[in-house]
Amino acid sequence: MQFRDFLLAAAGVAMLAPAASAQQADTYVRPYWWDKPVVEGMGRAMLDVAPNRARFDLSFVETDDQSDASMKKAVARAKIAYDAIKKVAGDKARITTSVNVTAFYKQYKDKEGNVQTNTRADQVEGYEARVSMSVVLLDTSLAGRARAAALALGPQDAGRVSIYLEQTAEMQRAVLDAAAKDARQRAQLAATAAGGRLGDILVVQEGNNSCMGNWSSSQVARVLGDGDNYNRYAPSPAFAPPPPPPPPSAPPIASGQVGSRTITVTEKDLAALDLPSDPSPQQIQADICVIYTLVK
Repeated sequence: MQFRDFLLAAAGVAMLAPAASAQQADTYVRPYWWDKPVVEGMGRAMLDVAPNRARFDLSFVETDDQSDASMKKAVARAKIAYDAIKKVAGDKARITTSVNVTAFYKQYKDKEGNVQTNTRADQVEGYEARVSMSVVLLDTSLAGRARAAALALGPQDAGRVSIYLEQTAEMQRAVLDAAAKDARQRAQLAATAAGGRLGDILVVQEGNNSCMGNWSSSQVARVLGDGDNYNRYAPSPAFAPPPPPPPPSAPPIASGQVGSRTITVTEKDLAALDLPSDPSPQQIQADICVIYTLVK
């Protein structure tokens, strides 16, 4: 083949390429439901489950004219709190801690009488050490006593107890099972209303993104109590028997030395500071899309 003939042949192939590309762009795959009637069931389920986690934060602050002294005192208090919480909750408590030390400076009044702070390095008046603690409890029934054990140390900051749900695989499978059963029931109703019955399953997919419409609920579950109960005491008899001898004193929950102070946490401290809370049930939900063939 001459070189001129080769060029002409190549040009002819190039001219055919766009036409072939256009033909390929017009082809598509037929959807699986094109040649057969189908029915779709969108299953939805929501379950109420008891919360299984509780959390609270607190911090201890100590000051001293020496940095290491302030830190040692704050850490000592936090260690006693740690021991007390562990004595109450054991391995059901997960405690994380951090410490931060900052300097505070001498202050003076300017000519106008305003208080100013001299932040020069040679004007440090003392140091503030802060130990922050974050406590997560794997048993919500221990939240009150665990927080009381920490409050007995007199923290400078103490946050509220947050009771929440950490979903498990077992919970997720249970709600998904309920959603799958709901999907079949809905598809059965639709098939019956259309004068048919369910055939083979074509598609099962978790979630609602690929199904028509979305479903959500703003329902909030609440725990209904039995009303306010007030402690009522019966009057003492006219001739009460003598009280029994006091029981032997219980050993302390935790104790330690903070500077020159000895701090002890007792069962009496926990009873005084244990503030109970009623956890509200939490909701988990699942959606599932199921498509069946529709048999006439």
